Amino acid sequence: MGNMQNSVTLPQWLDNIIFNEYDAVYEPRPEDVMSNADKDYDFAKLYLGTYFPRSYAEAYYIWGKLLENKNYYQVIDEYSELNILDFCCGTGGEIFGTISILHERLPNLRRIHIDAFDANPDYIRFLFHLNEKFNDNIDIIINPQCFYIETEQNLRDIVNATNTLYHIVMSCKALNEFIQHDVFPNENIYEKIARTFLPCLDKNGLLLLSDLSHKDKKKGVFYPEIMNKGFNSLIRSDGSYKSLYPYPCFFHEHLCSGCYMQDIVYVSHTHSGWDKDISKIAYRIIGKVNFVEKMMSGVSSQQLCRANFSNADKTIPYQSK
Repeated sequence: MGNMQNSVTLPQWLDNIIFNEYDAVYEPRPEDVMSNADKDYDFAKLYLGTYFPRSYAEAYYIWGKLLENKNYYQVIDEYSELNILDFCCGTGGEIFGTISILHERLPNLRRIHIDAFDANPDYIRFLFHLNEKFNDNIDIIINPQCFYIETEQNLRDIVNATNTLYHIVMSCKALNEFIQHDVFPNENIYEKIARTFLPCLDKNGLLLLSDLSHKDKKKGVFYPEIMNKGFNSLIRSDGSYKSLYPYPCFFHEHLCSGCYMQDIVYVSHTHSGWDKDISKIAYRIIGKVNFVEKMMSGVSSQQLCRANFSNADKTIPYQSK
């Protein structure tokens, strides 16, 4: 399964289902995926063939890197059952990437329960049918639900629809759409979504937010900068939470003015051709302060980023050990 440095290959069973059974189409069209809630079924097949593999690879890679933290691995490996919430799940690429890496790395894991929310009913339909195809020695329960988010009450409805605490809450490459379409225009969407779902975390739970790394055309600001400003604002105003990854954020988030950062994941599947598909993303993982501090035990404080080294490369935070 790929090189855990930054290269991931879509597993053959999933590749076969997507491209042979569902006739998904690989055709990168970045301008057309700026808004996904109102896309039709035919576009959903293009989305499935192009952006599902990227999301799969990104989640597989991110959680794979975090599982290299021995402290976190020891904690999470004790669980036989995990609960996951995915906000704006799309067709579920990040769900299956997360399932795959957890299943591979955690021999004691027997069941994963996932509550998945998205605004596009065709994406939810694909996710529902993909879940039926998953066949392995682990019990996967995915509960896909269609929610359209326009108001504060819509967010509260999602939280109220849950009845458990989660070991993983994630939202991947979706929050930029809220910025583009002026949903909650006077608030930092990353901070808002984090504040909404952090109370849903288990004591050992983590929140992952990831997004595209390019510039928003309206605001003229890069999404990673907006994300980091949102996280920093939350953490500085609420002493209950702290960044776990990238590691430099743990040490420097109180100095950070909103760094630009970027990680790169290479994706391979049968329709990507000889050249691997490339995905450029930014992400942060946070959790409850006591848990995060325990997870950082033994991690070197000599971590570079632009908060403490102005000439640091944009990829440096994700390269730190």
